[in-house]
Amino acid sequence: MAKPSKKVMDALTAIPGVGAATAKKLAAAGMSSKSDVVKAGLKGLKAAGITAGTAAKIAKAVASSKAKAASKKSKKAKKSKPKKPATPSIASKSKVSVEESGVRGDQVGTRITAPKGVADMLKRVRRAD
Repeated sequence: MAKPSKKVMDALTAIPGVGAATAKKLAAAGMSSKSDVVKAGLKGLKAAGITAGTAAKIAKAVASSKAKAASKKSKKAKKSKPKKPATPSIASKSKVSVEESGVRGDQVGTRITAPKGVADMLKRVRRAD
């Protein structure tokens, strides 16, 4: 059995739950990366001489890291989509004519506020007559 390269050992020990001894077993079984471990699955890990409990932990760790990588890719894809042009702000001037807006001629350009009470409302009604 040839000694696995440092690159392979580093790649395998980067997997949570895999130490030097487990990495040697995986390398001896022909696995050299996370993707090889994913392809092997639980049966392949057991066949490599790893106990059932450790194999389950490694399979779970590799599956969760694969899911995280997929979510990162989807976030990047969402960010790379072209942004829609900004909608005009509400404060922008309206292009509605005076006739369409329902504003009287003497009210154009004046600020209209809501009545503060009943007395204020009655004053406004009297002024309009």
